[in-house]
Amino acid sequence: MLGGAAGRCYDSRVSSHENRITRFAHGGWLQAAGGALLGAFFAILMRVAGIGPRVPLWLLALGGAAVGWAIFRFVTRAIFSGSEELAKQLVMPDAKGTYAPQYSHIQALEVQERYAEAFSAWLEVAESQPGNPSPLLRGADLQLRYLRDAPAALEIYERVRRMPGIREEHVRYASQKIIDIHLAPGGDAGRALVELRRFITMFPEGREADGARAAIAGIKAEQGRAGDVS
Repeated sequence: MLGGAAGRCYDSRVSSHENRITRFAHGGWLQAAGGALLGAFFAILMRVAGIGPRVPLWLLALGGAAVGWAIFRFVTRAIFSGSEELAKQLVMPDAKGTYAPQYSHIQALEVQERYAEAFSAWLEVAESQPGNPSPLLRGADLQLRYLRDAPAALEIYERVRRMPGIREEHVRYASQKIIDIHLAPGGDAGRALVELRRFITMFPEGREADGARAAIAGIKAEQGRAGDVS
């Protein structure tokens, strides 16, 4: 097992080597080479079948290779470019319609259960991207789920919801988390009612809205039973 600076140096070299291989593959060069061979093969096959142009065989093979190279590289680059954009949308969408990179070093802290450090790291990202609610939401989720600090998480969710120009799904997510905190044991049922009504006003359709209406009915029924007892 490698340790210390030697281990980090080795990891860096491996990572750099892997990145070069990835860039080579995603650039379409490897696939283009295969396309060139395939194009040359089909060009020769056409000559054998008697349907190719009357040019020297080597020139025909070279032309087929050039066509195959161009087609395969173009198609490969288009595929990888589209998949990369989709991946970015799934990882961490921001408030402006573009997509923030994946912060693997913070995710590594989460995997290692170093939640306080991961939370601080997400806040640092949020400070560097003031219009992006995603790092704040990731930090708030850590606060709520692992650090067990519901009041602090609530403050962050409310901060996100007040951010101007963010996407609807961010507002919806933050609102649902706020409701969950107020509905949790030891929460504030009165505030939960306010938030549930607010949610229905903002998002009147869908399963979440139906659930909010059911939750309102349940809270009112519980309050009615408590009033009868008193």
